[in-house]
Amino acid sequence: MADDLKKKTAKGVAWGFMDNLIGTGILAIVNIILANILTPEEFGLVGMTSIFIAISTALVDSGFTGALTRKKVVTEDDLNTVFHFNLLTSVGLYLLLFIAAPAIARFFNQDILTEVIRLIGLSFVLTAAGIVQKVQLIRKIDFKTQAIISLIASLVSGTVGILMALKGFGVWALVSLQLCRAALTTLLLWVFSHWKPALRFSGQSFREMFAFGGKLLLSSIISTLWTEIYSLIIGKVYSPSTLGQYARADKFKNLVTSNIGIVVQRVSYPVLSQIQDEQQRQAHIYRRILRTTLMLSSAAVLGLAAIARPAVLLLIGDQWVPSIAYLQVLCLSGLFLPLMIISANVINADGRSGVTLKLEIFKTLLTAIPILLGIFFDIEALLWGMVLVSIIASLAYSREVAKVIPYSMGRQLLDCLPIFLASAVMAILVWLISLTALPLFPMLFFQLLAGVGIMMLIYERIYPLEEYLEVKTYVLGLLKRRSRKNDAA
Repeated sequence: MADDLKKKTAKGVAWGFMDNLIGTGILAIVNIILANILTPEEFGLVGMTSIFIAISTALVDSGFTGALTRKKVVTEDDLNTVFHFNLLTSVGLYLLLFIAAPAIARFFNQDILTEVIRLIGLSFVLTAAGIVQKVQLIRKIDFKTQAIISLIASLVSGTVGILMALKGFGVWALVSLQLCRAALTTLLLWVFSHWKPALRFSGQSFREMFAFGGKLLLSSIISTLWTEIYSLIIGKVYSPSTLGQYARADKFKNLVTSNIGIVVQRVSYPVLSQIQDEQQRQAHIYRRILRTTLMLSSAAVLGLAAIARPAVLLLIGDQWVPSIAYLQVLCLSGLFLPLMIISANVINADGRSGVTLKLEIFKTLLTAIPILLGIFFDIEALLWGMVLVSIIASLAYSREVAKVIPYSMGRQLLDCLPIFLASAVMAILVWLISLTALPLFPMLFFQLLAGVGIMMLIYERIYPLEEYLEVKTYVLGLLKRRSRKNDAA
C-alpha cells in the first residue's frame, strides 16, 4: 500500500510538472512573443481586470474542489451538485460583473475596460463548466491527461493570440488568448472525461461539502485578494504602463513559484488526504515534499533573480527595463509561496479548513504594510514590503503545521535552512557573472550552466541531500527505461 502510494505520488509529481511545463511553458513563449509586439500599457489594461476575474473564479469554485478531492468516497449526487452549483454561480457572477464593468472602468479612468471586462469575464463561466471533470482527474492523480489537454489548449490559444497581435488588435489579442484557452480546456476535459452531468441536485450533499468547502472558499477569496490587490493599487496609484511592467515581472516570477506550488498542491493534497488519520506518516511525507519543493523552488527562484537582466533584455527588449528590478524583488517574496501552499495542504487534509481561513485573514491584513509603503513612497517600497509580509506569513503557516502533525517549527526551519543557503550561494555566484562585459546571450548561457553546475556540486559533494539523490535516481531511471524502449523498437 505504502509503495503503491509512493509510486503514484512520484508519477503524479512527474506528470504534474509536465502538465505545468507544457501549459505554462508554451504560454510563457507566447507571452514573450506578445511582449515584443504589444506595449506595457496594453498588458497593464488586462492586469487591471485580474483581481475581479480571480475573485469571481474563487467564488465559482466555492471550495468544492477541495471538498471533493478530500472525500474518500464521492457519489454521483456529489458530482452533479457541485457541477450545477458552480455553473449557476458563474452565470450569476458574470451578470454582476457585466453590470459593474462601467464603474470599474471609471475607477481606473480607462473607458476601454468596460468592454474588456465584459468579454474576459466569460472565461470563468467557461472554466466552471469543467471543474468537476478536472477534480476527477486530480483524485486519480492522473496528470498525464491534464498534460495532453494543456498542450492542445496552450498551442491553439497561443497561436490565436499571436496572430491577433500581429494583425494589430492590441489588448484584444490578450483577451482572446485567455478566452480561447478557457474554452478549449473545458471542451477537452469533457472529451477526455467519462463523466457527464445529470439533472440531479442534493441538498444534503451540498450542506456536507459546504461545511468544509465554505471555509476554503473564504480562504481562497482572501488569498486572491492578497495576491491581486497589488495590481489594483498599482493600477490606481500609478499608470497602466507601470502596472504592465509589474505584471510582466510577476509573470516571470510565477513561471517558477506558482507552477511549482500548483504541482505540489495538486499532487500532495490528495495524497495527504488519503492518510489523514496517520499523523506520523503525514509528517514523514510532508517533510519529504517540503524539502523536495524547497530544493527546486529556491534554486529556480533565486536563480531567476540572478539572471533577470540578461533574460529580460534578450527575451522582451529594452521597453521592459523597469521590470528587471521589480522581478528581482518579487522573486524574494515568491520564494515562500510554495511553502505556504504545502502547509495549507496538511492543515486542510486534516479537516481544519477554519485554521487555513484564519491564516489567510492574517496574511491579508499584513498587506496593509506594502500598500501603505506603495501609496506614501514608491513601487519599490511596496515590493520590499511584500517580501516582509511573505516571510511573516510563511512563519505563521509553519507554526500551525506543527500543531497538526509531529513536526516542530524549529525542525522545519532546520530542515529548510541548508537548502536556502545552498540556493543563495548559487544565486550570488551566478549574479556575479552578470557584472562582466560578456554579450547578453553568452552571459545568460554561462549563468544557466553555472547555476546547474553549482547546485549539482553542492548536493553531490558538499551537502548530499537525500531528496536530490531521489529525484536524480528517478530521472535517470526514466531515461534508462526510455532508452531500452527505443532500443527494443
